[in-house]
Amino acid sequence: MKRLILLLGLTGLLAAHDLEENRATLVLRDGTHLSLTLYLNYTETLWAALLPQREFGVFLLSYSSLKLDDLQKELVRAQKLLESGVQIHSKGAASGLRITNWVWPDAKTVQALLQKQVMQAVVEGHVHQPPVEVRAEAVATSDIGSVTVRFPKEFQKVLVVSYRPNQAWAEPGTSSPEIKF
Repeated sequence: MKRLILLLGLTGLLAAHDLEENRATLVLRDGTHLSLTLYLNYTETLWAALLPQREFGVFLLSYSSLKLDDLQKELVRAQKLLESGVQIHSKGAASGLRITNWVWPDAKTVQALLQKQVMQAVVEGHVHQPPVEVRAEAVATSDIGSVTVRFPKEFQKVLVVSYRPNQAWAEPGTSSPEIKF
């Protein structure tokens, strides 16, 4: 009964939560190596991937109380869905770049995040989550001149930032080469 009352209270509190903007940073290194870093409202993304037909509060309560092994299975299911939805195409390439070495938060971290959000909703009446970092990389067979990237619908709107870093040594006692922005 207590859980039902808490569930009903949370679904009302969480119905009008704000979606933080998701971001992606693409960094081209060595001409063929592309690093991808995503900054996601992770619980919103998981909700959209795992239980979009239910209210956010129901998702939070259900998944925050799962056994760690069960949560891990659900996270793997969500990660496979989300990974398959990220596509990077290099201009002139016949197919998309293969994205590898995904690094997602572990189940224990996600469980703590979900539980913290449940408690925050109960105490403060709303949920705020800093972005969670997810990393991956892609390596092309030839130099990358430009790319397009597509994200799964579960990410919502994504702000994409891209750059190619320049490096130069500064010798002791001398100025570095000119740095242009």
